[in-house]
Amino acid sequence: MKDGAQEKQKAVVTGANGFVGSHLVERLVSEGYAVTCILRKTSNSKWIDALPIEIVRCGLEEVEAMRDVVKDATYIFHVAGLVRAKNKEAYLKGNVEMTENVLKAALGASSIQKIIVVSSLASTGPTKVGQPVEESDPFNPVSLYGESKKAQEILVAEYQARLPIVIVRPPAVFGERDSDILIYFQSIKKGVFAQIGFRPKTLSMVHVKDLVYGFILAAEKGKVGEAYFLGSIQPEYSWDEITAITAKILNKQPIKLRVPHFMIYVVGGINQFFSFFRKGLPTLNLDKANEIIQDSWSCKSEKARRDLGYSEAKPIAKRIEETLTWYKEKGWM
Repeated sequence: MKDGAQEKQKAVVTGANGFVGSHLVERLVSEGYAVTCILRKTSNSKWIDALPIEIVRCGLEEVEAMRDVVKDATYIFHVAGLVRAKNKEAYLKGNVEMTENVLKAALGASSIQKIIVVSSLASTGPTKVGQPVEESDPFNPVSLYGESKKAQEILVAEYQARLPIVIVRPPAVFGERDSDILIYFQSIKKGVFAQIGFRPKTLSMVHVKDLVYGFILAAEKGKVGEAYFLGSIQPEYSWDEITAITAKILNKQPIKLRVPHFMIYVVGGINQFFSFFRKGLPTLNLDKANEIIQDSWSCKSEKARRDLGYSEAKPIAKRIEETLTWYKEKGWM
C-alpha cells in the first residue's frame, strides 16, 4: 500500500454513498489517500459524512464538472451503477452511458494512473456446480442487469487504447450496511431456510471489506486492459454450507422449505407488475428471478491472487459473524 510519508495521492470515487462505495472510501482514507467523492445533489451521504474527504455534488451526466474533479486524480474508482431497474433502457443508462461519461471526463487527465471500473460476475453469467468461471470465459448474461454489465465492458474495451482501465468483477457481496442479504439472515433467525429448486446451488461470496481491498490492489498493481474476479478464495459455497455457518452463529436450527422455480417467477412477476405503480423497486422481479434459479454463480479468483496478491483477510465464517453482530447493534435484526 501507499507510503504515508509521500504526498497524498488523489482517489476519486463514484457511488461513494452506497454499500460498497462507502466501505471503499473508508479503506482509501485509512490507506492515506486524499479522497474526492462524486455524488448527486440528492444522494444520502450518511455513511461517509464523518470522514475527512471532499464531496462534489454533481451528477454523472455532468461531464465537464467531472473533468474538473478528475484532472489531478491518481486513481478513479467507478463504483456507481444500477443493480435494479424497471427496464433495459434504465440499466443501459445507469451502467453504460454513465460509465462512458466518467471515461470521457478522464480523457486528457495526465495524472491518472489507473481507472477501476466495477463490473459484475453477472456479465459472464452463471455456471454449473463444480465449474466456477474464469476471466477468459465468454460473456453469457441471463438478465437485463447482466446484459448491461456486458455492454459496459464492451464500452470499456473501446477506451482501453486511450485510458489505463482495469475491470473488477465481484460475485455476491455481503457485509455491514447491506440490506439485500439481510433478508436471508433474518429468515434464518426466524428458523426458516428457503431452498430454491430441488438441486444443490452454489455461489461465490466476498465480504465487502475484502472486496474493496481488492479494488485498491487492482488500482495499484492491476494490469491495464485486464479483468479480475474478486471473490472468495474458496470459489464455491453451497447454500447449505452458508446456512449451517449462519445457523450456528445465531444458535438456530432452521427448517428447510423447498421453493420450486415457478414460484420464484410468480412472486417476481407480481412484484414487477406492482412496481409500475410504485416509486421503489422490488428486490425480486422477473429479471432477478432468472438469476436466482441458476445452479451456480461462482468464479475463480486465482488471477487476482497471482497478479495482485489478493486474498481474504478473514475466513467467511468470521465475516458472517461480524456482519450479524453489526446488524444486531444497529437494530436491523
